[in-house]
Amino acid sequence: MSIHAPPGMGTVYRAVLATLAEHGPRRPPIAEIARRAATSRQYLYRNWPDFQVLIQKACKAELDRLLDVASCTGGTLPQPCRLPAQLVRAARLLREHPVTRATARTSPDLLLTALTRPTTALHTRALYWVQAGLCISQPSADHSTTARTLFTVTAPFALVPPPWDDPSDRELLNTRLSTALHACLGLTPACSDCSHKAERIPYTLGYAE
Repeated sequence: MSIHAPPGMGTVYRAVLATLAEHGPRRPPIAEIARRAATSRQYLYRNWPDFQVLIQKACKAELDRLLDVASCTGGTLPQPCRLPAQLVRAARLLREHPVTRATARTSPDLLLTALTRPTTALHTRALYWVQAGLCISQPSADHSTTARTLFTVTAPFALVPPPWDDPSDRELLNTRLSTALHACLGLTPACSDCSHKAERIPYTLGYAE
């Protein structure tokens, strides 16, 4: 009888995300997650009796990964313009993510709830990331109100995926969000340095490690 080592956490998270991307967030089939993770349903139930906890942890790990990617954006921009560039990148990665697209397709009411009732752990994590960015760009300012304003402006661009992939639509969304974020921060919207050059770099979506 062959004995298989249990899957690593990253493997299970990727299986969860891939299943969500295919079936949507409501009642993803546990058998499918187990198959993708090369394990058994019993193993999943034994380690995550409350399956919603596993889904939440997988989504949080993926959000952390996307925010880390976005944090690397804008390194050549003037300091005040880096945060808008990072927010634009984060919004694009989220709205084009397969799980966001699947949610929009199968459970649009959940995206509406995410926009109108931003009180989940994922919202808290994203808001903290925005506040951390403000601490770097504006060290001596009070960040609470500004962070919530930036978060509110960015959320629709992050949670409403377009029905098709069109580079011109992507550029339009990026530019509109960037202009709004610059205005929120009191920056010149037509900053010549903010050309979204980093945003045009090809990026292949993955899943949490």
